[in-house]
Amino acid sequence: MSLKKTHRLALALAAALLLALCLLLPFWHGPAAETFAPPGSRAELLVLMYHSLVKDESRAAEYVCPISRVESDFAWLREQGYESVTLDRLIAFADGTDVLPPKPVLITLDDGYRNNLTLLPPLLEQYDFHAVIAVVGEYADIYTASGEDGSLHTCMSWEDTRRAAQTPRIELACHSYYFHHLGDRRGCAKKPGEEERDWAAALTADTRALQQALEDHCGVSPRCYAYPFGQISPGADRLLSELGFRVTLSCSEKRSVLTSGDPACLFSLGRFNRDGRLTTAAFMARTEP
Repeated sequence: MSLKKTHRLALALAAALLLALCLLLPFWHGPAAETFAPPGSRAELLVLMYHSLVKDESRAAEYVCPISRVESDFAWLREQGYESVTLDRLIAFADGTDVLPPKPVLITLDDGYRNNLTLLPPLLEQYDFHAVIAVVGEYADIYTASGEDGSLHTCMSWEDTRRAAQTPRIELACHSYYFHHLGDRRGCAKKPGEEERDWAAALTADTRALQQALEDHCGVSPRCYAYPFGQISPGADRLLSELGFRVTLSCSEKRSVLTSGDPACLFSLGRFNRDGRLTTAAFMARTEP
């Protein structure tokens, strides 16, 4: 066979192979299929709960954490192989449409302090982390009216909250509108002797008020609800699910085991409060199984 005929035959074979690959491509289910967790797959989730952040380490307290220790926490998490996950990834895993990393961690901050917005974003960017900030509607009203007062407990105004919603790596959550109190009603819990229907109506009204406010001021529909003080009454998760929430956060200090294909696994997740007086090593030791 001449060299020219051999060359033409090789070209014909290559063209036939290319055509066959093109015909088979729509039916190929390769590595992409591996991004779906098999139903029943489990993942252990670590959730950390911060509150107010400060630059001055001398002001550390049970609910006040120096930003230097937040950075130390993030560095420790990265060194130990943890990966910061978003609500999107948690929801997708629970729905059975995505997998989670081997060591997922969810970063949360309660009460909507203004220092969360001013101090945290650079660290989130530096460490490729994400955070969920749970805001209290009443606090946003107060600081919209009064402005900055210089205290550790200054919370975000509605304008600040809008900026937070537009900040990459931050997602807003609900922390109630008027229920962040420990009076006759402790957080979202029932009052002593309160009828079920009255409690459900009160929680529904309060929650819808904050949902509407976040929609009006920030253009967001929150998917996560953090229970004030971790106070939960039976039926609260079901009610919040009916209001459109996919994730609820408790204050029980425990890790949560999530199950692929089980959306209910994302309710009443455990969290570890970050006491700002502790070193990273001491705090992280408390989170170990």
